[in-house]
Amino acid sequence: MRAGAPTAVVGASTVSLSRAAQDAGAELHVLDFAPGILREAGEWLGLPEDRRHLVDVTGELPERLRGRYHLVVADRLVNRFSAADLPGGLRGLRDLVAEGGTLALTVRFGWYDRDRQIHDALTPAEQRLFWRPDVGEIDYAAVPDRDIPLPTWGGISGEVMREHIRGRGREARFHQDELLAAIADLGGLDRTDLVEAANGTALVVLRKAALRKGEHHDPA
Repeated sequence: MRAGAPTAVVGASTVSLSRAAQDAGAELHVLDFAPGILREAGEWLGLPEDRRHLVDVTGELPERLRGRYHLVVADRLVNRFSAADLPGGLRGLRDLVAEGGTLALTVRFGWYDRDRQIHDALTPAEQRLFWRPDVGEIDYAAVPDRDIPLPTWGGISGEVMREHIRGRGREARFHQDELLAAIADLGGLDRTDLVEAANGTALVVLRKAALRKGEHHDPA
């Protein structure tokens, strides 16, 4: 993060990243598709309205945001995409980045501990709804009404946690080579670093190449 550099944190709930950008003196912008969390995070960070952007990066980006940011950061955001949304989500993240800028993604490869905990508590029929290996998706909406062990988060548990988990819907679960192949298929980004952690999370750092005269990135 660099002082004065236009920097986008995609995912308003990752306020620690946003605060780090502010502490570094970056020109922080926060993007999220959920108006409530965007408003709360913006107020907590003291962000002016013109630096809060209600945007779904899997869809069409507003023209004003295309190629705007020297640095775009997303913490495990790609894990929230469904398998069908992954190519569009990666494209949206790429298109936020200015020529010569950087896209930094943290990614969890494989299952979360909570995925295994829930899966192991399900019947075989429920497991087939929860985990779809044919498309590489977990479907949290398939968590049943019956009493099963659920993860806790802070003081959240029980029915509140059940509804929170169900609300996550479908999420992709993939291996490192699958993500890197999707990035390569997209084009316009060069990998500069990949740092793996012991818990299955990795930092993927990508650079958007500066275009030579007469070239253009394929927006498709």
